[in-house]
Amino acid sequence: MAEEYAYMAVWLLGLFGIVGTVSAYVASFVMKDSLTYDQTHVWRRKLPPEVTKK
Repeated sequence: MAEEYAYMAVWLLGLFGIVGTVSAYVASFVMKDSLTYDQTHVWRRKLPPEVTKK
């Protein structure tokens, strides 16, 4: 029975580690994302020079 608990603990730690890592990368991406980047590279809009120099 103790062996099963050990396996369960290892699996849960691994699962939470993977979920935590993915969450950290997604949060980092969302914080660095900007509307200017989207307009320039995704929507391919030409922005005025004073907006793109920020």
